[in-house]
Parts: sequence; structure tokens; C-alpha cells
Amino acid sequence: MSDKPNYIDDSQAAGLRFDLFVRPGTSLSKPLQDAIAGWTRQHPVHPVTARRARKTAAELMAELASGPKHQARVREEHAKREARVAVLRAAERPIVVDIRAAGVEISSVWDLVNTSEPYPDALPVLLEHLEQGGYPERVMESLGRALAVKPAVECWERLRALYLSARDAGEEDGVAVALATCATKAQLDDLVSFLSLTVRGDSRIYFLRPIKHLGGEAGREILARLRDDPTFGREATALLKVRGKR
Repeated sequence: MSDKPNYIDDSQAAGLRFDLFVRPGTSLSKPLQDAIAGWTRQHPVHPVTARRARKTAAELMAELASGPKHQARVREEHAKREARVAVLRAAERPIVVDIRAAGVEISSVWDLVNTSEPYPDALPVLLEHLEQGGYPERVMESLGRALAVKPAVECWERLRALYLSARDAGEEDGVAVALATCATKAQLDDLVSFLSLTVRGDSRIYFLRPIKHLGGEAGREILARLRDDPTFGREATALLKVRGKR
């Protein structure tokens, strides 16, 4: 008896099938026709197997989704997600209270990130809490991203110091977005210098766009030298393809 696995029998037992598709008018060779005919004689498809093989992916997914185990997992994941949200809402509560006291009505710091309305009175509060730190990473990120507005350039040195000494990934990413957004030509040298801070990882990618926009031809030359860089290469190449656009 051969000890080689019988893939055909195993596949049939699992309800799998092999479909051969050819273009209309295609002529199969005589050996291939004989092989197909021989396989069909030796391996007739059982009606139950055939019905099982015809089940679509959508039907299978719907069947799985309606099962009690899947439903239990969904409920468990939903509960975990709600618990995480509750923890973050409780953590940012002091920030929300202070921002409301400054005259800006919000229910979460992310409300500022997602609005197009100016909120100058909230900026000092945001920066104060960002410097204070001690919040979960997601909250630290929201503080930084909420400072990603042009008027925040007045706090450039404080934001720069926060980026250089970022305490977690959330702060690092959020402050990088703030610096990249509020920078003017006066801060171009700082933006370029940030690129060499390997300890700041992928967050440095945010600086490529303002370097190109503020640096003109010199900015484009900087990006051109980064085409093959493992961190910056993809974004630099994409930005260089769009001439004259931010």
C-alpha cells in the first residue's frame, strides 16, 4: 500500500471540489479528456458532498454568524470595547472639565480633533494637560492631535520639547501631527532635523509633507534623497509624484 496522501479522496471527504474552467471553443487534448473521464468514473461525487460543495461563502459566513459561539464572542468583544471606552472617558474627564470651563463645549477631546470650528481658548488647556502627562496613550494622542491647528505654532518650542522627550507612542504620534500641521517656513530647519531622530520611528513620516510644501525645490531634493529609505521611501516617492500640491 502506498503511504502517499490521497489528496483526491481527502478533498472529497472534506466537501471540496476541483473546477476546470476553459474559454468557450477551447478543445481539450485527448489525454486530458481521458483523464477527466477516468477520474469521474473512479470518484463519483456523492449527492451530499455535492450539495455541501455548492454552499457559497456568504451562506457559510451567515451560518457561522448566527451560531451561539459566534454570538457569544461578539458580545464578549463588544463588552471589552465598551469597557475600554469607559476607561478612556474617565481618564480624560479632568481635561474635558477644564476645556468646558474655558468656554468650549465638548464631551471628549476627540471632538476637537474632528471639528473644523476654531477653538483658540482650548489650546492653552490642551498644552497644559499634554505637558502634565500621565494619561493613557490614546488620550495623550488626542491632546496632540487637537493641537494640530495653525495657531499652535505660537507654542512651537514647547511642542518641540514634548516631541523630543515623548513618553509614549500616543504622545509621540499626536505631537508629531501637531508640529507638522502648524509649522511655517520659520520652523523648516526643525522639521528637517526631526528626520534624523531614529528613536522617534515612523512618527517622523508626518514631517515629509510640510518639508516639501514649505521647502520648495530644496524640500523636494530632501525627499528625493529619501526615496530608498526604509522608513521614508514610500511616502517620499508618493509626495514627489504630486508636484505643486500639498
